[in-house]
Amino acid sequence: MDTPVSSSDAPAPPGAIAPEKLYPGLRGQLQKNEHVLWQGRGSGRALTAFNRALLIRFGLLAIGAVLLIVLMLDNRNPSYNWVAWLLITLLVGRVALFVWQSSATPSRQVAMLTTQRLVSIDMLRPITNWQVDLKGEGRADGKHFAPQPIIITGTKQRGHIRFNTAPQNTRAYPPFILFNTERPLEVAEKIRKALRIEQPIEDRTK
Repeated sequence: MDTPVSSSDAPAPPGAIAPEKLYPGLRGQLQKNEHVLWQGRGSGRALTAFNRALLIRFGLLAIGAVLLIVLMLDNRNPSYNWVAWLLITLLVGRVALFVWQSSATPSRQVAMLTTQRLVSIDMLRPITNWQVDLKGEGRADGKHFAPQPIIITGTKQRGHIRFNTAPQNTRAYPPFILFNTERPLEVAEKIRKALRIEQPIEDRTK
C-alpha cells in the first residue's frame, strides 16, 4: 500500500490536492516540498496514439511473411499447404495479442501535476513511467529530452496531450502522452503555466 508523503515546510497553494486524496500509485511518488495541483487517470484504449515507427516495422514484417506464405502455397506439393495456413494463424494471432495487450496501457496510467513536475505512472509496468520537469524537459528510460510544443489531439472534451518526443523509442506507446484526458486544452494550459514551459500549445482537436 502506498504511504502518503507530506510536502513538509512548503506552503500549499490554493486548490492543492491533499496527499491522502491522491490516486493509488501516486501517493508514494510525492516528494518533499512539492504539492499536487492536478491528478488524472487514463482510460480505455488509444489506438490512434500507437508508435508509428513500430507500426511500420510490423507492416514490413507482415508483408515479408505474407510473401513467404504465398510462395509456400504456390508449390507443387499442396499437401504441405497446412503449414502455410498454420503460419498465417500464428502471425495474425501474435500481432492481435500484442496490440490488445499493449493498447491497455492508457487504462493503467495515473498522472499528477505538482509544483515541480508532471509525473505519469503505469500501475503494472513501472519501467514505462516518465516525467516532465520545470521548463518542459522530459525524462524517460533514464534519458533527458528537450522541451517541444505541446500537442493536443482528439476533441476538446477528451483527448491526448503530447509533451516531448523520444526518438528511436520501441514501445507501443511513446512516453510523454497523457491519454484520454478530460478538457485537455485546459489541463495542458495548467501544466504549461505551472511548469513555466515556454513552448506553445498546438490545438489539433476536432
